[in-house]
Amino acid sequence: METTWESITNLTILDIPVRIIFIIVLVLIATLILKQLLTTIVIKRIEALTRNTKTTLDDQLIAVIKQPIGWFIYLLGFRVIQLILTDYISPEFNQTIKGIISLAIVGNVALIIYRTSPIFGGFLRILSAQTDTELDDIISPYIPKLLRLTAIVIFALKAGEVLLGTSATAIFGLIGGFGLSLGLLFKDVIVDWVATIVIYTDVLYRVNDWLLLPSGLKCTVQHIGMRSTTIYIPDEGVTQKIPNSKMIDGSIKSFSQQPIENKTGAFMSYIKIDGISSKKVANIRDKIREIPKSIDILYDSCSVRFEGCERNARVIRVIGFTNDIENYSRAYDKLNLAILALLEQEGIDLFDVNILSDTETYKNWQYSYKEGSRE
Repeated sequence: METTWESITNLTILDIPVRIIFIIVLVLIATLILKQLLTTIVIKRIEALTRNTKTTLDDQLIAVIKQPIGWFIYLLGFRVIQLILTDYISPEFNQTIKGIISLAIVGNVALIIYRTSPIFGGFLRILSAQTDTELDDIISPYIPKLLRLTAIVIFALKAGEVLLGTSATAIFGLIGGFGLSLGLLFKDVIVDWVATIVIYTDVLYRVNDWLLLPSGLKCTVQHIGMRSTTIYIPDEGVTQKIPNSKMIDGSIKSFSQQPIENKTGAFMSYIKIDGISSKKVANIRDKIREIPKSIDILYDSCSVRFEGCERNARVIRVIGFTNDIENYSRAYDKLNLAILALLEQEGIDLFDVNILSDTETYKNWQYSYKEGSRE
């Protein structure tokens, strides 16, 4: 009897003892039982609880992860079997099995991320509909695509490590270098995306806001996109797309976010007059201050200041104000025409007069003057 038992215990199949094979069979049976218990008891209990909820997202989530969870149990069983067989198989074969199991686990996780991304996107859409900001409405459609791309990259990295025999560090380095190259290539695109986040988080402007461009033109915001802002310029009757990175550089001014109820628009003109006396400058300055009182769409007061001399020219800066934003350009036009009429009345030869209607033009004129002086 003892001889028979000893013969049975020493029996091997493919150099693996029968007792080890028996343990492996028990592990397989336990794995199947555990998987069945999870499916019939735990999952069904969770499904029964989610039937009472108003949303279908939880039901979709359970339906998506039910199968991968079962695969995790199988992989756990295979991992236990691999540990049992470690002493009975070659190190190379053991490493191969270990790599395949690791790849399967990572692939299962990536599959869960890939399949749940639309559900997560739907949850974000519901959440963003309850907020007042528009940034989440723009970003939420891209989240599922980003999650799917992440799942694919994770699986590709692990597959490269297992199948190609390359370390994860080297693969990450390769992808990092490739990502850096793409980042440099699409630098402007990335900068515009970041600028979009700044526009929404800091509420620099909103759709339908009135803005003042560096050129002095007035415009309204039509649409704020991921890369550019669409504006409408009434004076020119055209729409224009401006990269968002340009919209946050501090050169754009807003009429619509003033902390007062009656919105005010200001405009600036630089008057350059050649060869007049200081007494004449003072006289013109005082008379310009009286002009807004005769124009109904202007405030009664304006800022008029003598800026100094540039070559043979005397420079006077005029800042006018209007509370009629809709007629901003018309008010600006009326003020400049009234100033021109005043100069004609004063007997000043208009050949000696320059009226620069925005700060940017005046700066360019100053730069040209300085360059000419150096020559």
